[in-house]
Amino acid sequence: MTRKNKEEEMKDKKAQASASRATNMNDDTPISASADEERQLIQEELQRKQLMALFAILAAMLLSVLGLFYRYVRQPAPLPQIVPLVNVNYPPHYLFSIYGVDQPVGVALSPDGERVYIAETGGERLIKVSDREGTPLFSFSPPQTTPAQRSPVYLAVDSSGNVFTTDRLQNAVFIYDQDGNYLDAMLAPNLTLNSYAASQVGGITGGTTFNYNVFTDSVHYQDSQKADKTLPAPEVPAWDPLGVRFDPSGNLWLTDVAGTNHLVRKFPAADLVGWPKSSFQPAQTSFGKTGQNPGEFLYPNVAVVDSQNRIYVADGNNGRVSAWDAQGRYLFQFGRGSGDGELSLPRGMFIDGRDRLHVVDAVDQNVKVYDVSGQEPIFLYAFGDWGLEDGLFNYPNDIVLDGSGRLYIADRENNRVQVWSY
Repeated sequence: MTRKNKEEEMKDKKAQASASRATNMNDDTPISASADEERQLIQEELQRKQLMALFAILAAMLLSVLGLFYRYVRQPAPLPQIVPLVNVNYPPHYLFSIYGVDQPVGVALSPDGERVYIAETGGERLIKVSDREGTPLFSFSPPQTTPAQRSPVYLAVDSSGNVFTTDRLQNAVFIYDQDGNYLDAMLAPNLTLNSYAASQVGGITGGTTFNYNVFTDSVHYQDSQKADKTLPAPEVPAWDPLGVRFDPSGNLWLTDVAGTNHLVRKFPAADLVGWPKSSFQPAQTSFGKTGQNPGEFLYPNVAVVDSQNRIYVADGNNGRVSAWDAQGRYLFQFGRGSGDGELSLPRGMFIDGRDRLHVVDAVDQNVKVYDVSGQEPIFLYAFGDWGLEDGLFNYPNDIVLDGSGRLYIADRENNRVQVWSY
């Protein structure tokens, strides 16, 4: 082939290649297989990164759930307490009821929440004890009294497990250990049964036991030799203890509704250690008086303390709750009037760890809940209504909460204690 022919052949091939490129630019045919592969690789890489990100999010959520579960197992608590960032308020839901009690009016829990102490005003008028699931354990009452001579009302349990019970007929506060063994009785604000006996016999020897019934005219006791003896009945000032509650510091708050002198008494924690007591001179303080004006009471039922050391008093027959500072100075009142949060007959109360004040309204047949963490109380919600069915009330009277968010409510005329939970 001549040189001229080769040059012409090369020109023909270049022309064909140019025509082919022009044709590809005017249709949808891919430029090359390598470009397709490159786009597919990019898409697969993007999907892989998205899956890895999703997996990381799911793993973080799983770890969070496992962490919450571990925290709950070690220290059970409602979700808002386990997760501090969760600040929601919602009513509790009904779980079950504890039966086998006759007209219960007071309820309290052991420090670990495993025992439920219930004061009944009907039947045998006993303090009945069950476990937290409602299984009966045992019962007890003041020694040497009949059902007609006793009427337990409110209960409180100190950090040692000792049970303090007010009795409206005996006008006393009876003190028992966690198993219901009688220890002593507060016969007056500055007098216990054992301190009175010690003053009469010149001291008490080990093994001596005392009991006193206000309907008899003497104190009965057995000395260390088990000999039965008597002492004259003590002369005590007029007082009528009704409600008892311990605050987080161990102070005892007691409402006194004697005659026309309705007030609240505080007994310091340091004076309540070691029972029975052969000497009892507590450095108590008191505030309030009988009446309907602000700062006055008509049958105050219980007093509880919030995280700011403010004292809230269920002012029963005045249909309100009044608040006081740590020095016993009146601050404000709420619940009187109409609308949300109105109270009719407030009885038992309890404050939980979030400063939510739970107030049992015996006439409205429900429990009203207020947020008292700020300067002024805020009504949150009410739960319950009148009825005989599960979750309904018939003259409720008292309430207590445990650390896991369970609520125990004395449902008097339905002869049961209802258990609710957050």
